[in-house]
Amino acid sequence: MILVRHAHAESKARWDHDESLRPLSVRGELQAEALDLVFATDAITKLWSSPTVRCRQTLAPLATRRGLDIVDHPLLAKGADPERLLPWVLAHAGEPWAVCTHGEVFEALFRVGRAAGMVAARPMVTEKGAAWRVVGHPDGSIDMEYVPPRILR
Repeated sequence: MILVRHAHAESKARWDHDESLRPLSVRGELQAEALDLVFATDAITKLWSSPTVRCRQTLAPLATRRGLDIVDHPLLAKGADPERLLPWVLAHAGEPWAVCTHGEVFEALFRVGRAAGMVAARPMVTEKGAAWRVVGHPDGSIDMEYVPPRILR
């Protein structure tokens, strides 16, 4: 599974519309375009997203190039219960999925994971447009590899 923080979005301070409709910035669009090349060797078969425009836009290039649909999932939305999200992520850690959510959701997920002893105690900062490759093993352990954001142009 690949956990993606949505790419760089338009400024909150300058956005006076529904927050869920706030789109990616030009920089964010370039970050999103790079995801398909960054994960070229990953056999991604399903795309899950927070139901916000910026998360869906982050996954859109992957969806287009791989012929996949983007499916909204309420556990990936801002304010979702991380106590419910962590078991969902762990149950599917071996699935070839890309999942896009928000920085606040990452922070809450890692906080719950650390409290459960499943995530290392070190701070885990996830930049906009960055990802974590989560690999589940048959013994129930997981490995996490940080993939920093990229712009390939």
